[in-house]
Amino acid sequence: MQIKSDQHVSMMFSYHRSIGTIYSLELCLNLQDIGGSSSSSNNVEGIRNSEAADFVPTRDNSRAPSPSFNAFVPRDQIVGIHEAHPAPSTHVGFDRVPDADIANTSDEDEIEDFTGDEAEVVPETQPLLRDADPPTRVEAEGGGASSSTPAHYLSLNLGAMHSSSVEDRPSSYPLSGEMELEIGLKFLNREIAMLAVKNYNIRRSAEYKVVESDQSRYVCRCKQFGDNCRWMVRVAKTMSSRFWEIRKYEGPYSCLSSSMSQDHGQLDSNVICQHIFPMVHANATICVKVLQGSVESAYGYKVSYKKFWHAKQKAIARIYGNWDESYNQLRRYLNALQAFVPGTIVDLQTRPYYVGNTLDRDSVMFHQVFWSFPSCVEAFRHCKPLVSVDGTHLYGKYAGTLLMGIAQDGNNNILPVAFALVERENTDSWYFFLTNLRRHVATRPGVLLVSDRHVAIKAALEREGCGWEHNVYCVRHIASNFATSFKSKEAKRHLVNAAYSKTQEQSQYYLELISSEDPVTSPHMMEWIRGLEPLKWLQHLDEGRRYGHTTTNLSECINSVLKGTRNLPVCAIVKSTYHRLNELFVLKGWQAQCVEYHQGSASTTCGIPPVEQQQTK
Repeated sequence: MQIKSDQHVSMMFSYHRSIGTIYSLELCLNLQDIGGSSSSSNNVEGIRNSEAADFVPTRDNSRAPSPSFNAFVPRDQIVGIHEAHPAPSTHVGFDRVPDADIANTSDEDEIEDFTGDEAEVVPETQPLLRDADPPTRVEAEGGGASSSTPAHYLSLNLGAMHSSSVEDRPSSYPLSGEMELEIGLKFLNREIAMLAVKNYNIRRSAEYKVVESDQSRYVCRCKQFGDNCRWMVRVAKTMSSRFWEIRKYEGPYSCLSSSMSQDHGQLDSNVICQHIFPMVHANATICVKVLQGSVESAYGYKVSYKKFWHAKQKAIARIYGNWDESYNQLRRYLNALQAFVPGTIVDLQTRPYYVGNTLDRDSVMFHQVFWSFPSCVEAFRHCKPLVSVDGTHLYGKYAGTLLMGIAQDGNNNILPVAFALVERENTDSWYFFLTNLRRHVATRPGVLLVSDRHVAIKAALEREGCGWEHNVYCVRHIASNFATSFKSKEAKRHLVNAAYSKTQEQSQYYLELISSEDPVTSPHMMEWIRGLEPLKWLQHLDEGRRYGHTTTNLSECINSVLKGTRNLPVCAIVKSTYHRLNELFVLKGWQAQCVEYHQGSASTTCGIPPVEQQQTK
C-alpha cells in the first residue's frame, strides 16, 4: 500500500480498527522521493485527489464472512405488517427442550464452591476498546469519496486515534501456553482478564475461588489458601486508562495439584466458547463431538455434552446475534425488506404476552411468520404450475419448524418460493402457510400442490378458504410409510413402480404383483394401499398436472440452499434465505444469458433433446 495522503493514513488505521482481534499494529515503511525530488519535505497535497482511487484494500481471508447484517429503519419508514398487537418488543415464542443429555438448560458455569465467578453475566459480544466518540466520516477533497473506495474504509473513529503511551498499552497475554502471571500485566477488559486467570489455572490443574468480583475488581485465591498455598491474584480496572491490570499477585502455586482426569471447575462454557469460536464461525453446523475432541486435545479434560451445547449456543449468538433479541430484530429486518425490496410479502403474527396471569400490553409474543421475495413470485410464473411443500425442524436454542414451498423450472431445477417459521406442524400452522402461499405466490389457476400425507396438511386443505383445488402425495413419503408398516423391499419397489406408471395397465400389473407376493401379508398390504386415494398418488390419473414431478425434493433444497441455517437464530435464518436466493438468481441469470447467446433462444436444455430427436425421425 502506498501512503500518499493523510486520507490513506486514516484508511489504514480505520481498517486496523475494524479487526478487533489484532491488538497491536506494526508498520514497515519504505521512503521514496516524489516527482524526483530528494527533499525530505515533499509536498503530497497536490496528488491527494488524483491518487485517492489507487488504494485497493486486500480482503482479509482469515476472517470468515458472516452471512448476516443488521437493518435499522426509521419508525416513520416502517411498512405495516399484520400483527395481532403491535408493540415495541417481542418476546420469544417457544423454548427448545434439549435432548436427554441436555435436559436441564441451566448452564454448568455456576459452581457451588465459587463465590461470584460464574454467576456473572458475560456479554455475548465482547467489543474491544469501545469508545464513546461517534465515527466521523472522512471525505476526499473536491467533494465526496472516491467511488473505488469502500465506504467503511472512510469511516474514521476519532477515539481510536488517541495515542497511548507505551506503558498504557495492554499486554498481549496468550490464553494458551505456560506463561506466568505477573504484576502490571494489562488486559483489554474484564472478560479477557477472567479468561486469562481461568486458562492459567486450567493448564496447571489448579482450582481457585473468587473472593471479590464486581465492575472494578476481580480477586481470586487458591482453594487451599492459608494452609498449603499462598496463591492469589487481584485484577482491577485502572483509573487512568480503560484497561484492567494485575495489581497484586502471589504465585506460582505452592500446593500439590494432581492432574484431573475428568472436568475442571474453571473450564466453563465461556472458556470453551472462546476456544471453539473460530471453528463455529467457519462452520455453524459443526458437530458437538468434534468440538469436544478439540477442547480435550487442548486442555486434557473431558467436558460434558451439556456444557459444550451451551458453549456452542453462545458462540452462535456472538456471530449471528442474541437468541432472544433475534425475535425483535426479525420485526425490524422484515420491515426493512418491505421498505427497500418492494414486493416482499410478509405476514407476521403475534400473540398476547402474559406475566403470570397479567396481560403485558406493552409486549407481544412471536407466533409465526410467512415471507416470500418478489423475485420468487415472478420466477414462479415461469415455472411448472406445481409447488411441493414440507417442513423441517430447527436445531437451535429454541424449537420451531421451518415450512417451505418449492417450485421446479423447465430444466428440473428446484427453487424455494415461500417460507414460514411456525411453532410446530399442526393444522393451524399449515393452514397459515398454505393460504398465504396460494394467495400471494401460487396465484395461477390449476396449480398442483405436492405434499406428504401429514394429518395436519390434510386437515388444513379441508378447511374452507384454503384455496387449493388440486393436491397429490409425494411418492417418496408414501413408500417410506409403506416400508415402516411392511418390511418387504420387493413390495415397496412394486408400489413405487405402480405410482410412476403412466398407464392404468402398467399400474395394475405392479399392484397385482403385491397382492400375490405373500399369502399372509399381501392382504394387509393391499388394504393399506386401498386406503390411499388413487388420484393422490397414481401418476396416470393426474391428468398431466405432475409433469413427472412425484416428490417434494425438500432434502435437495435444504442441502443446496439452506444448508447450515436451521441451527441459527430466527432473524439469521430469514437473512440467509434472502442472501442465498439473491446469489441463486444472479447465477441463474448469467446462465440464462449464456444459453440465449449460444443457442439463439432461451429454450430449456431439457426440452431441446426430445425435440431434436423427433426432428431426425
